[in-house]
Amino acid sequence: MGKDPSEGSLPTCGNLWLIVKAAIRRYFISASNRTIRVEDLTPATFSPFGSVVQNPASHGGAPRLECAVANQGSAKKWLDITKMQNWYGMGRSKEAAKVVMNMFVCSPRRLDSMNGREVFKVGVLERHPFTPQTFVPTGLDGRDQKTCYLVIVAPTLPLSSRKGDQSDKMEPVYPVPAPQRKTSLKERLLGARPNLFTNDHTPSTTPTGSWSDAPTPKGPGLPDLGNMRAFIARGDQAVTYGAGTWHAPMVVLGQQAIEFVVVQYANGVADEDCQEILLEAGSGEDGVAVLVDSFFDEDPLKAKL
Repeated sequence: MGKDPSEGSLPTCGNLWLIVKAAIRRYFISASNRTIRVEDLTPATFSPFGSVVQNPASHGGAPRLECAVANQGSAKKWLDITKMQNWYGMGRSKEAAKVVMNMFVCSPRRLDSMNGREVFKVGVLERHPFTPQTFVPTGLDGRDQKTCYLVIVAPTLPLSSRKGDQSDKMEPVYPVPAPQRKTSLKERLLGARPNLFTNDHTPSTTPTGSWSDAPTPKGPGLPDLGNMRAFIARGDQAVTYGAGTWHAPMVVLGQQAIEFVVVQYANGVADEDCQEILLEAGSGEDGVAVLVDSFFDEDPLKAKL
């Protein structure tokens, strides 16, 4: 792998490096110039990456949820607002996970100027391979347009079998599935017949359990930097990143910090709880930047650290 970047200068662009630091695996990948425009956060636009938790009554009926009357008729109860599925059974360690709740107090991020525009430069992406992660902002008025938060996500690339591809150096914590062979006609016909041993009409190899009702983890591939997206979230919106979804650490925009209650599973195994990608732009390049000033009607935000 060459010299550990933590021992000296940063690696050259185009190479992928692995360092182990602070109990989190971190990797460097090169990031070519790309500018991302922000979008409104809605359940539909965010669905490839997770779910948006919001009151349908104040957000045009989205998402569509079942509702019940509660608290002696004084409250509406929206049911099953997000999926919190534990996928740690897929991990190599088989270490059991538990639900954890933490609070992150996130200060406003510094914005950079690029061609006269205000941008946020993305330097880190992370994922939690076997758990969704829900961020619930507290103490922030949903009507406050001066303070909000930026949700930055990326799709997951498939593992490549090409020689020299850098993704195979990431040592994924997911078990890599074995190549599937073609099934014969006889096997397909037998699989469609009732199971003689259980007297049911489901092949014995069909997986069962509660996993089927939740989005599956995204897989072991690297982030697709060419298709990254960015969303502006209001104070009355929470987000759940799907298991294994590549995302930037929380980015607060405005003049005040936001307190987030964060809910997820964890098992204490560093590789299985979190992986990080550090994006390094080439010399004289800007790398990946999110254009944020076009979203606001007023002057561009002057966020402070």
